[in-house]
Amino acid sequence: MRSPAFYPLSLILIVLVVALVPLSIPWRALGGGLLLSLWLAGLAGIGRRAAGYLPGHALLFLGLGLVGAEAALYAWLALLPLSLGLELARKKGRRYLGAALYGILWLDIFACLHQLVAVGRGLTGSSLWAWSAGIGAIGLGFVALGIARIAGSPGKSHEPGPGTG
Repeated sequence: MRSPAFYPLSLILIVLVVALVPLSIPWRALGGGLLLSLWLAGLAGIGRRAAGYLPGHALLFLGLGLVGAEAALYAWLALLPLSLGLELARKKGRRYLGAALYGILWLDIFACLHQLVAVGRGLTGSSLWAWSAGIGAIGLGFVALGIARIAGSPGKSHEPGPGTG
């Protein structure tokens, strides 16, 4: 059960992120619309677990917008539908679908984080190669363990979600 303050504070965060992100109006509307739809899904009870990751999704959107990682913003657009899809697959007991969605979701998250740091720090050359190799190794290991845990656990309802490993 979430704190009663979660949904009002999340709505305030969505409004602040959309107001502060230095992107064009269409990007703000699209990002804000996706965040608001996840917020509404959580409020309606359809995606309560996915809505719990709303602050992280919102701050990632803000960060990518602040550093100007436009290519990563396209990848970010898939995060919210994937989060909701993962929760719905988990609720329906579809562990292989859940494992696939988990893998896509987390690879997308790691790609966005990669771009956030690489573009934000202006990494080039060997530092970019080192960062890419490090985040790739960690991301692939993390995703492989999560997929193995979900796909190999029939009947368990505690599949990892974003932020739970």
